[in-house]
Order: sequence, then structure tokens, then C-alpha cells
Amino acid sequence: MAKNPAFHGRIKHIEIHFHFIHELVEKGEIIVKFCNIELQATDIFTKALPCQKHNYFRSLLGVCNFESRGSVGRMIQN
Repeated sequence: MAKNPAFHGRIKHIEIHFHFIHELVEKGEIIVKFCNIELQATDIFTKALPCQKHNYFRSLLGVCNFESRGSVGRMIQN
């Protein structure tokens, strides 16, 4: 949408911030890149994922596994 204004007539209902992004692309201030749907790390916040995919996205975000550091209950008691 940001790269192809041909759809403009059909997207008038899109909120203002999307048009703002389109303007930034036109000015060359930002570059929009394709991201494969299988690599969308934000899915970890919005979808129920298989364990392997969840762990992969968690590692991309730098989130640690509490179990590998010990029990949370044990940390609270100390």
C-alpha cells in the first residue's frame, strides 16, 4: 500500500497514520521492506504459536527462559 498508490481509491477508509507512512515513503525518508509472514516476530504477542516457533521468536526478541535460571518461586523466597 505504501509503495503502490494505485490502490488509493479503495483505501480511503484507512486511518491517517497509514497515509503518513505513505508520504514518508514518497519523500524517501523511510524504506519499506517485505517481511515473510513466517518471520513476523510480533506474532508472539498476538497469536497462539507452536512451541518451536514461540521459542524462536522469543530468542529473536532477546527474552530469556525463566526455567533455565531457576524457579520464579525460589527467587521470590530469597
